[in-house]
Amino acid sequence: MSKPKEPKKPFNPRVRANVYALAALYLVYLFYQIAKPYLTRDPYGPTSFQFTLGAVVLGGGAAVLGLLAWKMFKAPLPEEPEEPALPEEAGEDEEEDEKKRDP
Repeated sequence: MSKPKEPKKPFNPRVRANVYALAALYLVYLFYQIAKPYLTRDPYGPTSFQFTLGAVVLGGGAAVLGLLAWKMFKAPLPEEPEEPALPEEAGEDEEEDEKKRDP
């Protein structure tokens, strides 16, 4: 017989946000690799069309991934489900409530 699996904890959206941010950073690096030879007028560098296409594709992708990463990072963290209180702890809480009620 198989054992029942424990319920999974809520997923932390900041983990995925970090991956998206790293992907955006990598796209910026790839654009830098295109822009450097173009801006230094390297004869074997990309043409104006290739530079523009790289700016649109890589720059746009980096911007979209950066925006998604920022939204995921700013999202509120999921709350973990509270475990049921033990009967012993519940009794202590009731005693404290009674003390508060009685002046």
